[in-house]
Amino acid sequence: MRSDTIKKGVERAPHRSLLRATGSIESEADWDKPFIAICNSYTDCIPGHAHLNEVGLLVKRLVREAGGVPFIFNTIGVDDGIAMGHGGMKYSLPSRELIADCVETMVRAHCFDGMVCIPNCDKIVPGMMMATMRLNIPTVFVSGGPMAAGVAEKGGEESLPAHLRPATQKSDLISVFKGVGELQTGKITEADLQKLEQSACPTCGSCSGMFTANSMNCLCEALGIALPGNGTILAVSKEREALYERAAHAIIKLVALDLKPRDIATIEAFDNSIALDVAMGGSTNTILHTLAIAREAGLNYDIQRIDAISKRVPCLCKVSPSSNYHVQDVHRAGGIHTILGELKRMGALTVTCKTATGKTIGENIDEWDMRSEKCTPWAKASRVSGCSALVLDPNDKLGPAARTNNGNLVPKPMMFFPADPRSITLWRLAAAFNANDAATASLLFSEDAEFQFIEGTAWKGPNEIETGLAQKFAEYRGLVRAELGQLKGTPVVILWQYVTSGEKKIHSLLRTGRLRQWQITKAYLENRPAQLAEAQPSGLMPYDSAFRFDAQDCIRSKERAYTKDGGLAILYGQLAPEGSVVKTAGISDGFKAYCGPKFIFEGPCVIFEGQEEACEGILGKKVKAGDVVIIRNEGPRGGPGMQEMLSPTSYIAGMGLGDKVALITDGRFSGGTAGACIGHVSPEAAEGGPIGLLREGDHVRIDFPNRRIDILVNEADWAQRKEGWRPVKREVNGWLARYQKLVSNASQGGILVA
Repeated sequence: MRSDTIKKGVERAPHRSLLRATGSIESEADWDKPFIAICNSYTDCIPGHAHLNEVGLLVKRLVREAGGVPFIFNTIGVDDGIAMGHGGMKYSLPSRELIADCVETMVRAHCFDGMVCIPNCDKIVPGMMMATMRLNIPTVFVSGGPMAAGVAEKGGEESLPAHLRPATQKSDLISVFKGVGELQTGKITEADLQKLEQSACPTCGSCSGMFTANSMNCLCEALGIALPGNGTILAVSKEREALYERAAHAIIKLVALDLKPRDIATIEAFDNSIALDVAMGGSTNTILHTLAIAREAGLNYDIQRIDAISKRVPCLCKVSPSSNYHVQDVHRAGGIHTILGELKRMGALTVTCKTATGKTIGENIDEWDMRSEKCTPWAKASRVSGCSALVLDPNDKLGPAARTNNGNLVPKPMMFFPADPRSITLWRLAAAFNANDAATASLLFSEDAEFQFIEGTAWKGPNEIETGLAQKFAEYRGLVRAELGQLKGTPVVILWQYVTSGEKKIHSLLRTGRLRQWQITKAYLENRPAQLAEAQPSGLMPYDSAFRFDAQDCIRSKERAYTKDGGLAILYGQLAPEGSVVKTAGISDGFKAYCGPKFIFEGPCVIFEGQEEACEGILGKKVKAGDVVIIRNEGPRGGPGMQEMLSPTSYIAGMGLGDKVALITDGRFSGGTAGACIGHVSPEAAEGGPIGLLREGDHVRIDFPNRRIDILVNEADWAQRKEGWRPVKREVNGWLARYQKLVSNASQGGILVA
């Protein structure tokens, strides 16, 4: 084992002495077990990471139980949303390099045999992935999971209490950014904006759209370094704890097989991940990160290859900001492996690639694709439980696992029997119960199971249980809801009877015997008054406020694809000789109509030398319909740091110009950006790229179908500009000054070049 370097032999007695002092060595037998690094990214600053302290400790426990000796270390993290729109954003992309270097340092210095990476947001995921490819020791990724979408409005179902009614309008972080622009134009009031602010980010987890964090976590599944469900199971679902348990066993297996990241992340596996990316319309940042990760894997992977894939793979799925769907909807529709299943059926994947499960990606798809005949009961049950968050009941404190003393939601869901098989199974059952999904509930019972739901009568086997539950759900009309609880130190399900006013009383307890391979063999309802009085609710009531939807629309087949080509495209031309990136999935039908039938946009430039100037100019109404907004000197070197342009794009959308304006930058966009937004223009302005030579009023022509972006300026004038060009000087110091000297442009992944 690699760890023998620090733990074997007489000369390593001092090393063993120090290791004993950490408290991680529990017996002499530990010296013969693999040392597993748990690379965590816990920080209170980022909602996607605020719960990862508990996640790290849980994974540590599970790795120990699986046969390894675990050691936790942490990385830094930058919250792009909080850093957005001010100088802090300059540190976001550079933080990717710091994270990669820190992970490399810790693992090389301490000779670990394997690693579990627990990232969740923007630069943390690719930073850890870059380090993983450098280190090339057995590794599995298991993220903290996505945030639930906010519920902006509820409606219908008048018989239900208000907090149990389905969502008619959802919200997310982008809703709030757009709200700032809408406030400027008088479309909404300050009270409306405050309501958005309070509802848009309801739980911990990576922000709920197909933004950069979720895009990268989903790509980890397709690349093969993460397990099925990694990208889409909600952070606040107990289903995620089952994923942590599987990851702990997976890393021990990977170490035994000596199956390393570069064995998994081959050039064909990167092709698979890009095929997924363009099929689901992921963040444009995934292109930047994929180029950097592939380089660390020793692969010659360039944007021309990405462009070729995007031309042959259709767009099958659109998620916020490109539609009203969110990541939990993708999970509800079947998850990433169902999208991969559609790609497999059209021959767009290499299905023989190895993965962290120890199986091929094709075998994983068979088990986890909801449309596969081989899809497992576990995967089908996960579809419902993994997209369920928590009911926020305004009439009580809910319970210690879900609320603080003042009633606020705790961003730490694992306070109730963490990773306990029975509690997870009961969460699945409660989720299916609250979604009125008798078919999914029946999957949780063994073939010889008995369920005594009515005194004196037992349903036997999954078929009878499904029929019986379906009848009961029809009777309950959504007014009986299931919540996790405990009785005498054992997990149970508490069934609450609601009335329209929102008041509730305990209907009964649902109790189970021991499980057999994660399935229930015996269950019964408990109605004895003493037991009902003794039961303690946890506050964990799984609920999906938008479970009624068309899964075939959320994840489409080739025949029903949004477009014949992918949701991301690479544009070349006079303005971007080395390429640029656009999220075509985020371009609205309204903008296409504004362009005309040929889908070509041409207009005069309105130029801003940086994001701050652009924000001021847009809110100051310097941009009008038909303009091409240029934000330059924001590339990796010019920024420095390649700021995301979420604020300018959100302001444009909020002011009603999203269908009438194109935006071009040598910087980059948030995964939350939608519209005709072209970023990563290379070469960048700071290295004398054409974008730096544009002048106010120059016309730019964007030919989307032919993937061209050109400048309509005569050659003589252009030659003069080249001779007179001088770079914009910005005073920087500290780490950013070093970064500026070493960083490459976006077409090379924005990596550091010694």
